[in-house]
Amino acid sequence: MRVIVTRARGDAARTAAALRARGHEPLLSPVLEIVATGAEIVAEHAGALITTSAHAFDALAPEDAQRLAPLPLFVVGARTAKAAVDAGFAPPRLVAAHVVELAQQIATALPAPARLLYLAGHDRKPDLETALGDQGHVLDVVVTYEARAIDALSPETAQALARGEADAVLHFSRRSAQLFAACVAKAGLATQAEALRHICISRDAALIEAAVIAPTPDSAGLFKALEQM
Repeated sequence: MRVIVTRARGDAARTAAALRARGHEPLLSPVLEIVATGAEIVAEHAGALITTSAHAFDALAPEDAQRLAPLPLFVVGARTAKAAVDAGFAPPRLVAAHVVELAQQIATALPAPARLLYLAGHDRKPDLETALGDQGHVLDVVVTYEARAIDALSPETAQALARGEADAVLHFSRRSAQLFAACVAKAGLATQAEALRHICISRDAALIEAAVIAPTPDSAGLFKALEQM
């Protein structure tokens, strides 16, 4: 199948490689661009460092990475753990599969109240902050990166849609699904996009009733849903 990938460029390249390995043809059309904010990071009182995305480490200046490296590290996802090691950190103390699991593991590993430094993205759900606050922990949130919208489809993707030569699109978040919908509308291709198989990482990312929801909220779940179609 010809599968549209709307992730930010670096993430999209990894997803494209995985799709090719499974016999699919990716069409890359990022709707987001990851940009470092350059925010000042104050860590003198932090007892641990947490983050949910590899982008947090991609956005770190080398001097900040060196300064933060001694802190115990708690992350979500193997990709985030690898990005941390690549940035000069020791392997994380905990690597959770998702945000809920991370909060549960921190509750077991750290007696409250602990002061936690959270390297976060601008657009995020409050689930982790709420859960850790409920546990009695104190969070210092530093927004180190943001995902800026790209408002046009790639020429290759627009042409494939216009010719009816695209089969599916992977939605990794609600925001990226909304941005994709805006891009196809701007290109006058909304009707063509409705014919795609929309495969979503979660119910929250599904903008249409006919969307297929991945069995697990990760890339593996999206690929599994794609193979089952």
